[in-house]
Amino acid sequence: LKTQLLAKRAEHMAHAPARETAYGVTEGAIANVRMHLRGDPEKPGDEVPRRWLEILGGQEVPPNSGSGRLQLAQWLTDPSNPLTARVMVNRIWQNHFGKGLVQTPNDFGTRGQHPTHPELLDWLAIELVEHGWSMKHMHRLIVTSRTYRLSSSNLSASEANLKVDPENKYHWRANPIRMEAQTVRDSLLSLAGDLDLT
Repeated sequence: LKTQLLAKRAEHMAHAPARETAYGVTEGAIANVRMHLRGDPEKPGDEVPRRWLEILGGQEVPPNSGSGRLQLAQWLTDPSNPLTARVMVNRIWQNHFGKGLVQTPNDFGTRGQHPTHPELLDWLAIELVEHGWSMKHMHRLIVTSRTYRLSSSNLSASEANLKVDPENKYHWRANPIRMEAQTVRDSLLSLAGDLDLT
């Protein structure tokens, strides 16, 4: 009986549909990786040492120091690397105002747009780092600002400001922003007295 079942199973497996596979990451031995020529993992190229981006210092992962994830986190949050904090505060600003101080949040490079308020961006980045990378602090700081509390009503829009800055890049009034579905839901539940605050 066992041999019949195994034979039947082998027959089914021979006619089974092909399964799609995808590359993934698993824990394994710590080693440098090889370049994927033209992005193809089936065509390995030269071995690349584990290190930080060369444009930001290129420090290598010390030997026998583990996977390098700790070093990566330290390099990303190093005070001499302001890029991480700038990108983070720009995304928080974008979440509250609908657009960031840098309006190309995925490109802080030479092809991206320049910040409308570079000093504000730098100050917010410094605040983030000095307050232990606290997102709560950044949200509180932004939503209690005068800029966040400006009206979006056209009645408050002066003709002079409209002529100088019709796109409101300099935040002289609030831009109307669509509410996310969760916010609409929570607002309705709160008004009905059914919002579970636990």
